[in-house]
Amino acid sequence: MLSSNLTVRHTPSMKDTQSTVEAHDNPPWYAREPDGSIIFSGVPERLVGHPELVRRGIELDYAVKPGVVFESIAKDEGPGDRGFVVKALDLEDEELEIYERLLRCLDSPQNHTIPCEIVRSGHPMLIMPMLSSIDFVVTRYCKSFGNLADVFYQLIEGVAFLHKHRIAHMDLCFGNVGGALSSSASYHATLRRGRVYIYDFNTSRQFSRGPDSQHSITLPETQTPPPDGLTHFDPYSWDVYCLGVLFNELMDLYAEEKSNPPWLLHWYTRWLIASERGCRAVCRCRPTAQTALRVMSVVRWMVYALDWCSTSYQTFSTILSRAP
Repeated sequence: MLSSNLTVRHTPSMKDTQSTVEAHDNPPWYAREPDGSIIFSGVPERLVGHPELVRRGIELDYAVKPGVVFESIAKDEGPGDRGFVVKALDLEDEELEIYERLLRCLDSPQNHTIPCEIVRSGHPMLIMPMLSSIDFVVTRYCKSFGNLADVFYQLIEGVAFLHKHRIAHMDLCFGNVGGALSSSASYHATLRRGRVYIYDFNTSRQFSRGPDSQHSITLPETQTPPPDGLTHFDPYSWDVYCLGVLFNELMDLYAEEKSNPPWLLHWYTRWLIASERGCRAVCRCRPTAQTALRVMSVVRWMVYALDWCSTSYQTFSTILSRAP
């Protein structure tokens, strides 16, 4: 029989030891001057000669997020959205595990996770294809209100897929979504032209409960300010709220560049944002992503119908104006 004052010590396994060592090696990894000062836009030596990057012919040019995210632009003449993005993963958050789960089901048409490769030689990193920013997609690729509605549909579809797998992104915004235009899609076989992708899961969370039963949590640092200074939010409802804010910003951009989107899209965005009551239990202030997706499928069809009516009217007006 063991004595009650016996202290039992856990001897770390090789896997535990390796994980601890890797965690201590977490980013940021900075490039430095000879005097030790940080070069915030620079690429650290450990990545300049990284064997996996060298093997793929990837030469990183600069840091997008100092010490964490780096870009490599295609060296031949051509559009600037052709290249690679390399991200050093923080092993103290859930990003690596989330990517491992989502990359297993890239064949699903509802999965809008950026197709990327996890490099496990040394500290884990992601190698991702470079995308066009979502504002560039909206102002250059979207030629009609229907195209804009399609971007909204793809984003809400991607979020609904995450929520189905009990993953909340927690930081949906301009910088964490992008699209593949013809130039990047032709450069990377893994991308589909016209498709919108979601990435950057470093603040994302996995839950045991789904959207209909998850209570509020403390919000992490996010790029979208919470309404009324709230610090707690249902994580799935927070994603829907952030999408509403993002859609509003994208419509403002479209209106500046082209014309004001139809009232249907404005109504839909207001419905997503809603009026937050600070729910501590399951949030009922706004629709779930799945409900929002079903409604968006109808809204998108109606917006395309409006486009068709507008184009037909202009065509007939032109024809009649030329009639003798």
